[in-house]
Amino acid sequence: MDIDSLNAFVNVVEAGSFSKAAEAISLTQPAISKRISTLEDTLGCKLFERGQRDIRLTKEGEELLPRATSILREVQNAKQSILNISSSISGQLTVVASHHIGLHRLPFVIKPFLQTHPDVDLKLLFMESEKAFEALDHNHADIGFITVTPGASPNYIEHLIWDDPMSIVCSPDHELASNPNTSIEKLSKSNAILPSKTTLTYQIIEELFARKQLKLNATIPTNYLETIKMMVSVGLGWSVLPNTMVDEHLTVLSTPEYNPSRTLGTVTHKRKTVSNAAKALIEQAHRVWGDNS
Repeated sequence: MDIDSLNAFVNVVEAGSFSKAAEAISLTQPAISKRISTLEDTLGCKLFERGQRDIRLTKEGEELLPRATSILREVQNAKQSILNISSSISGQLTVVASHHIGLHRLPFVIKPFLQTHPDVDLKLLFMESEKAFEALDHNHADIGFITVTPGASPNYIEHLIWDDPMSIVCSPDHELASNPNTSIEKLSKSNAILPSKTTLTYQIIEELFARKQLKLNATIPTNYLETIKMMVSVGLGWSVLPNTMVDEHLTVLSTPEYNPSRTLGTVTHKRKTVSNAAKALIEQAHRVWGDNS
């Protein structure tokens, strides 16, 4: 059982097809098919049920998947541990970040970091915080700058935690703006523009409304805060946005029942060896943002 065959196996599972997996690891489809066949011959069983349009793992494949993923992670950790001995800050560094952090906060960290460490090949991926955790789980990223619930994810190390105060906002022309001191009951009678139901922000607000047995009318879900801000500013509804995004195009509403805030953080997976480059980036973020953990 060789590493290349295990890597091919995991990539086929994640991609959902042989052709997409081959493209992901720069192989031809016959080459990746051969690696899978070699692995199946070694184990003496079939790993995939091959249909006309899709593939599915067999019971043997399902048994192998977590073990293969663990083996590949440990191989990568071994390589990284050896590279760290040199104390050099170089090589590829893959960072996942939420769109808001990536656009409004990370530039102040990344620019001085790359100026100081030009040998680092930085790859920045933008995605929702929930999907960023998946990328870290699957060993597709080294470090995440995302929305977190401190202490809620035992598989992650929280290197840097800071508060991100938020406000309930609407357009200055919206009917709610006539009295900035509002209530949850009044908000329930107007359309809300919020991130999708899978996000922590939505779930916190939904829970607040549910406790009062009120309906949350979130009509236009989008996970891009900049898009939400634009739609709110033209009067399509109210929302909850970070204070850093509030300007003259928005009116801040206050309610004694809800003081919105979220927690942002810098995290790595506990089972992944942190590279010298990742450590340096975390240190740079700490210098820029501080830490209120």
